[in-house]
Parts: sequence; structure tokens; C-alpha cells
Amino acid sequence: MTTPDSDADGPAERALEERLEVVRALSPRADAGLVVAVVRAARWQRAVRGPLILGELLARAAVEGLGLLVGRRREPRR
Repeated sequence: MTTPDSDADGPAERALEERLEVVRALSPRADAGLVVAVVRAARWQRAVRGPLILGELLARAAVEGLGLLVGRRREPRR
């Protein structure tokens, strides 16, 4: 095992450095079409989030109201 101050690398460290050099050389490039698709999806999801939350709240209120009409009591959330 080598210490951070030592100059001599062991065989494991040398092998790791060689593999990391290959990975650095083969790094993928971003495709412009992929970037556009991701941004479009993020904008669509942001636009729909508010109405979905409102729908969830309305559905929860309707189920709770129906439960009160039927006489079923729910335990309060903690």
C-alpha cells in the first residue's frame, strides 16, 4: 500500500491509471438531439406538475368526503 506522499506507485495503481486513461480517451460526446429532447421533456413535466397536484388534492378530498358519507372514519396521518 502506498501513501499519498510516496512517489512510487504499486502495480495496482499503475493498472488503474492505464485503465482510467483509456476511459478518458473514450468519453462520449453529447448529441444535440438528445439535449433538445431532454429539455423538451423537462419543460413538459414542469408545465403539467401543477394541474396533476391539483387533481391529486381534489381526488383525495372526494375520497375523504365519500368516506364521511359512508360513515367510515380514517385515522389521521402522523
